[in-house]
Amino acid sequence: MTRKLYYEDMYMREFEATVVKVDGSRVILDQTCFYPEGGGQVGDTGWIGEYRVVDTQLEGDEVVHYLEKPAPLKPGDRVKCRIDWDRRYRIMRLHSAAHIMEYFLHKVFGPLERVGSRVDERKDRSDYAYEGRLDPVKLKEVEELCNKFIAEGHEIRVETPPDRPGFRVWRCAGIEMPCGGMHVKNTREIGRIRLKRRNPGRGVERVETYLVD
Repeated sequence: MTRKLYYEDMYMREFEATVVKVDGSRVILDQTCFYPEGGGQVGDTGWIGEYRVVDTQLEGDEVVHYLEKPAPLKPGDRVKCRIDWDRRYRIMRLHSAAHIMEYFLHKVFGPLERVGSRVDERKDRSDYAYEGRLDPVKLKEVEELCNKFIAEGHEIRVETPPDRPGFRVWRCAGIEMPCGGMHVKNTREIGRIRLKRRNPGRGVERVETYLVD
């Protein structure tokens, strides 16, 4: 089982680890702060030593780092690793913003059934898809409520309830949502956001959340 350093400190950028297994471009370490894709959030990228990590995935209890190409690593090697922090931090801001957006979306529109989500820095936005039609005037109200809330500087915590090991809850100013992703510590870190409405068809509309800066 890989020790998941990203849950111990979401702001960890660098760490040392021992190589456990190498299979072509797949590398497993004894511990890592590379976040694997999950919960709608893309996996981290970065470097193991001088070798570029282009994706991270969770396979069973093991976090698998996918290198750009096979590297001369072997089990037992001690390596220095670092994530692409600029990319990760932007994803953290987008992910926290997406939870806030969803909370106020439900306050303004009432209950909506979410049918998909994706937090992806490559698109520089988070996408949440819902069944039904979303009034653009009401969506603008959601955007204004989100930005007011963000500017107030609320603390964000991700915690594991004592009676539910392995389950993680995102909490912010009385808002609670299940989530095992990466998040900032305070809403002010997010900055201003803007929302766009897209209609991919078949009665499903998508809300895109963008960071303004």
